[in-house]
Amino acid sequence: MFKQIKEGKRVNVALQNGTNFTLIVIKINSIQGFIQGVTDDGHMIIINIKKIDSISFPSIPLPIPTYREIAIPVPQPAGLTGLPSNIYFQLHKNFTAAQEQRIKDAINGVLFQWFTHQNEKWAGGTNTGVSQLAACANTYATKNLRPIWYRFEVPNGKAAINLAMDQFIRLIKDNGFRHSPPAKIDPRSLTTIYAPTASTPFRVSLSFQVNPKQLDNPGLNITLLGGSMFHAWLHRAGFNDPKLTSYFIAEAPMCIMRGFQPKNPATPDSFYIQFFD
Repeated sequence: MFKQIKEGKRVNVALQNGTNFTLIVIKINSIQGFIQGVTDDGHMIIINIKKIDSISFPSIPLPIPTYREIAIPVPQPAGLTGLPSNIYFQLHKNFTAAQEQRIKDAINGVLFQWFTHQNEKWAGGTNTGVSQLAACANTYATKNLRPIWYRFEVPNGKAAINLAMDQFIRLIKDNGFRHSPPAKIDPRSLTTIYAPTASTPFRVSLSFQVNPKQLDNPGLNITLLGGSMFHAWLHRAGFNDPKLTSYFIAEAPMCIMRGFQPKNPATPDSFYIQFFD
């Protein structure tokens, strides 16, 4: 057993008299039969090899993983087939359990809006219905109606929502069937939720960053947080800023945040836009 001991290594030593300790080996003299080392409490000792009962090596603790996977169930709208059962995210270890739940709630909120839109558009099989989301966006969104990768004109807010929700299908499938890069959820110190604008419709990761302080903010209810997450997903679908009145990437999530109600001058657009990035 002594052949495995190397100078500079840390070893557990059990003596025949029942004494146990850990030391860092400084010198090994196999001819004279002793080991010299320093114990954990700083004492220099010399041990006669004949008095050693056994030697073992301390196990090296495995590093705590930076991420762990969470799964979010995918609702199944009428008229759509071939969807995955779940989408998956790599959640950073620094988020608390309560913050994790808020993140899950926000993602579920986006999936619910997508699911509801698809069902309302399906309209019993006609696929010609107009969802509440599409009707609201059609009223207020007039600018930046197409993703940056889309080559054709998009005439109005209704068409922009239909296009965005169809791109969500692709995002969901690519994630759920592991075709896109892993979707990482990282903490950030600014704003609420950030995701860059995707330049392609294919195999786009659903990665985003979220401010833990905002997750802990009691004034940020799930409707507002869900709208912020929806805005981030629109970026991953290829829609671009600015975050201003009349621009699709602002108006569509604001529709959700207002519960599809008409705008009220008492609550300016800037109140909602502060949660976009």
